[in-house]
Amino acid sequence: MKYELKIAHASDNDGSIDLQRLSNISESLRKIAEGALMLRLKGLSKAKKIWKLEDALKVTLTGIEKGSTILCLQSETFEKTLPSFQTDLFRIEHQQDLPQKTPISLVVESFMAALQSPEESDLLDKPLLKELINFKKSFKGDEEVFSIKNEGTISEFSLKKSDFKQIQVIEEEIPASEGTIINGRIEELKFSTQKVRILTREGLVDAFLSEKLDTDKIKDWWGKEATVVGTKHYKPGKRFAIEIEQIFDQADGDVFFSKKPRHESLEEQISRQLKEGKETNPLNLIVGSWPGSETDEEFEALLKDLDL
Repeated sequence: MKYELKIAHASDNDGSIDLQRLSNISESLRKIAEGALMLRLKGLSKAKKIWKLEDALKVTLTGIEKGSTILCLQSETFEKTLPSFQTDLFRIEHQQDLPQKTPISLVVESFMAALQSPEESDLLDKPLLKELINFKKSFKGDEEVFSIKNEGTISEFSLKKSDFKQIQVIEEEIPASEGTIINGRIEELKFSTQKVRILTREGLVDAFLSEKLDTDKIKDWWGKEATVVGTKHYKPGKRFAIEIEQIFDQADGDVFFSKKPRHESLEEQISRQLKEGKETNPLNLIVGSWPGSETDEEFEALLKDLDL
């Protein structure tokens, strides 16, 4: 499939490109495409690769044309290049149209999701957003505009240097992945949904299997109470999914872990404390009034009451 990547208002001479910039573009396109592909196949952009993907991620430069700088690119659809693999039962909704896509189309879809509907997309995570941000290195000037088009599938997608500020804000708001333990009932959903969910005391939690587990090992747990050990991977919009690494019988006291941890932003913390009757700056309570006649023990108690 043929694509045109155009750099409008390029600092390079018309119809030419610096080799270092070309290297940055090609490397960034490959990393974004790889992350987007793994996210669709395994639920994580940094998931362990179990196939060689060199052919699947191959993008060929077939020429450079004038009209600013236009890179003529070509890449095959995944149905021709992706090795045979067993469809992951829990990601199938994002795999049905994958054979018709290419590395370039995944790059475009990732940028569009980050700029148009990040809080609704299941195809973005923190590592992939970082790779999108790294594409900014391909820009040389603030006035440059990158655009990609393809006859039939992509009319034209444009990207400005200022767009990366929005993507960076989204990435910074997502907490890093962390280990977690939760307790609940393993739910089997209809095949139209194709997801594993864990019913905890505070609601349903999305989950998927790590490379350490397979479908057969989860079947025996469906409908049963269990304790799950894994990694919590956050998504835009304060959503997350649990990568299940271990699962075992619920033990006494495991119910404690059925609560879903939640990160509060600074704004949320301030809002909560104000609703609780706490001052925005609790130090205002003691500035100008201390030292007074309090003992050391009384002053320490005062600081604890301020919840610093």
